[in-house]
Amino acid sequence: MKSSIVQKVLTLLTVISEAQKPLTFSEVVKKSGLNKSTIHRLLAICTEEKMVRYDPEHKVYLLGPRVFDLVKSANSGFDIQAIALDEMVRLFDLYDANVTLGIPSGLEVVYLRILEAPHSLGGVQRPGMREPVHCSASGKALLAFLPDKVIESKLKDYEFTRFTKRTITAAKGFRAELDAVRERGYATNDREEYDHFLGISAPIFDYVGEAIAVLNIWSVYPQHTIEDLHEWSEDLRLSADRVTDLIGGTVPAERESAIN
Repeated sequence: MKSSIVQKVLTLLTVISEAQKPLTFSEVVKKSGLNKSTIHRLLAICTEEKMVRYDPEHKVYLLGPRVFDLVKSANSGFDIQAIALDEMVRLFDLYDANVTLGIPSGLEVVYLRILEAPHSLGGVQRPGMREPVHCSASGKALLAFLPDKVIESKLKDYEFTRFTKRTITAAKGFRAELDAVRERGYATNDREEYDHFLGISAPIFDYVGEAIAVLNIWSVYPQHTIEDLHEWSEDLRLSADRVTDLIGGTVPAERESAIN
């Protein structure tokens, strides 16, 4: 069966988007495997529709503004609470523990949705509540996969307030903790903000591989220990990755290679 024009347009856009630089006409032909007349026709259509942009000075093609407008609209148009709810319920049913969904807000985490277990002792987290990044599993998960220079900038002059004897209170120790999060693929909080609360958190990524939200499971000590929560981490990571996939996100390579 001959390829449809839609398939050919997708092939063309994929070739241009995956290139490390703008492409000449000859390079587009070579990389796409399509004939010259087809490429001429497709480029004319895509340029007119602003899916592709032509630079006459350098005689090269690159993605047009409409592609980025579509991505931006798709990325901002979803309701992360609605999309993540099924996975939150799945985790809640598996472990009968508190499950939360959080998003970054500066150097804090804001919780959007909470499924509270009966044994939560009234709970600490509530919708709209904020937590500092340095003493919460959610905050660590949101920061860990950022570029090192961005992390350094965010932590400049950051105040590592002590809440319990387990709170990390220095940048060096916190950076080491973020390295551990990258290796595991999820973050932990072992009674670092409150003496009886502990949790694990896994990031949800957008289309450029940036952590934009977190799924978190937390419980009460000594009903559960951090070792118990480590055993739940595989399901937590799986749920976070499913939500990432549902929003068209991309899991960074370093997160893909993380070990349990």
